[in-house]
Amino acid sequence: MAGFTSVGHAVLVLVYVALNIIFQVYGIEDLTVSTNWSSRFGWMAAGNFVLVVFLALKNTPLAFLTAYSYERLNGLHQIAGYTAFLQAFLHGVIYVDYFARAGRWEVLHEDIVLVAYPLLAALVLTVLAGMILRRFNYEAFYIIHVLLFIVIIITLGLHRPNINPERILIATLLMASMWVSDRLIRFTRLVYNSVNNAATVYPLPNGGTRIVFKKSLSRARPGKHCYVWIPQIRAFETHPFTIASTEPLELVVNTYSGFTRDLHNFANTKPGTTLRASLEGPYGTNPDPISYDKVVLVAGGSGATFTFGLAADMLRRMNESSKQQIDFIWTVRRHASTDGASTRRSGDESDRSGDGVSTPPKSAYERETEIRAAPKRMHGEDREKDAIMSDSEQSSAPSTVRDLPLVYGRPDTEGLIREAVQSVSKDQRVFIAACGPTSLIEVVRNTTASCIRADGPAVELHCEQFGW
Repeated sequence: MAGFTSVGHAVLVLVYVALNIIFQVYGIEDLTVSTNWSSRFGWMAAGNFVLVVFLALKNTPLAFLTAYSYERLNGLHQIAGYTAFLQAFLHGVIYVDYFARAGRWEVLHEDIVLVAYPLLAALVLTVLAGMILRRFNYEAFYIIHVLLFIVIIITLGLHRPNINPERILIATLLMASMWVSDRLIRFTRLVYNSVNNAATVYPLPNGGTRIVFKKSLSRARPGKHCYVWIPQIRAFETHPFTIASTEPLELVVNTYSGFTRDLHNFANTKPGTTLRASLEGPYGTNPDPISYDKVVLVAGGSGATFTFGLAADMLRRMNESSKQQIDFIWTVRRHASTDGASTRRSGDESDRSGDGVSTPPKSAYERETEIRAAPKRMHGEDREKDAIMSDSEQSSAPSTVRDLPLVYGRPDTEGLIREAVQSVSKDQRVFIAACGPTSLIEVVRNTTASCIRADGPAVELHCEQFGW
């Protein structure tokens, strides 16, 4: 469904909206009195603010109760946030209109009303930052988002400062306690994991950066993600990256702006330098692919960090008797983007040559793994000329990358997924994992949904998407 990640997601949102409508009108004695509506809007906004904070927790209880980590709740966090903003806005507008019409301007100058003005301004700025700034500069958005949240908590508490009979302050204290507790847990982990830890950085040919940590994380697994702190690059920031390997813990970071750009510039200037560092996490609840008969990994661009990690972890755990099949589909816009594949694989071989960890037999890799790499398929607003290599690029580029076959032109991602699902019997299980831009994820979701049949194999989908 358009705008939703799945039918279940759409149903959940519709139920949430329906509950808001029901609670908005339930129990109001006289629906013709505007102040009754305004008062209820205020209560509903306070309740939704609590939900917004709960859905934003990194260490959410829902990760233990359900199969959802915090990043999978981000969409619901945004919907609840927009709903709370709308309710708070209507709460204020209706009250101002009522007192203005009654000529009671003095009420609008009382302390609890005056503090509502910066509260409303902070809410408006939060919404605008989420709708606009988040797309262009996530680091700036995140800092502003946190600062505005603190302003909202303080002004909301001052707006209704009494415990009884107005219990808005209880909701405010609950929000603050949840947020502070989550921050304390993360800070404690960061300090603990910083002891005797360090990170060595290497520049990659494709413009990325490889980070190898001295210490790993408990429960870390390729495909999950963790937060990285490297004070020499950014002293007061942590950033999330997908775990590519755990022995040792390794991250492959694509270069954009801000922290990733500064990190890559440092690695280029001083390759192989070891820096003080720490980790916090891991996060993510992706299924274990080793329990499936067929695994289809689809990546777009730097999304291969996620799928390479899953594939490498599977191959380490497989042996000659393993029956699992892996199809690896990687779409890239430029051939240079595949240079990291050679570096990554050769690095794995050299790093593990003397640490007691053996790589899977080459015969098993050749027999059980099919890897297709092709330029990124364009959808929607992407321009056609960016999707296909020039004739000179195709003629000069090799047809393989360390025995991985390359196919030039637009990949038939939909056809490749259908072919993979149809290649197994109906009593087997297929796991499809994808990571990449929105356009690619939409194709994978729609194709997977169309492959689910009562007389076909069991199919499960897991998607990681750029930017949360």
